Amino acid sequence: MRGTFLSAIYMLIHNEEGKILLQRRQGTKLWPGFLALPAGHVDPGENAYEALVREAKEELGIEVAVEDICDVFVVNRRNSKIEPYYDVYFDLRSYQGDIKVMEPEKCSALIWCDIDNLPDDMIDFERKAIEENQKGHKFSVIDVDVDKSMSLKKVPKNE
Repeated sequence: MRGTFLSAIYMLIHNEEGKILLQRRQGTKLWPGFLALPAGHVDPGENAYEALVREAKEELGIEVAVEDICDVFVVNRRNSKIEPYYDVYFDLRSYQGDIKVMEPEKCSALIWCDIDNLPDDMIDFERKAIEENQKGHKFSVIDVDVDKSMSLKKVPKNE
């Protein structure tokens, strides 16, 4: 029997200073209060590029095109609680529009961070994915224990 897997996309959006955009999660079942990359699931019948374009518009109010992608890497995220994910990380250095919080029920703040000095309260597996890519790995496998990773860090109350 073949296994099933889920897929999500992640956006590494860089500003002029080379910092990447993170979102402060809120109102979510997993990792509330943590910082995370803008991301979303690949919906049934949708490919990863289509999910990227849709999620950029839904979450940030920006337009992205395939031509805006300057790098891509993939992570096989194995999870102790759910089916495995194949996460596609898109590195974007250009886009059209002004970035803003479009889903305030899911995101309380947008923060620009140095990719070489990511905050302690960032979701662990996303940090590991970025670190693996910076080592030149275009595919990596990351094991995630959701219960453990959600209890590891104290989340700041204010930005």
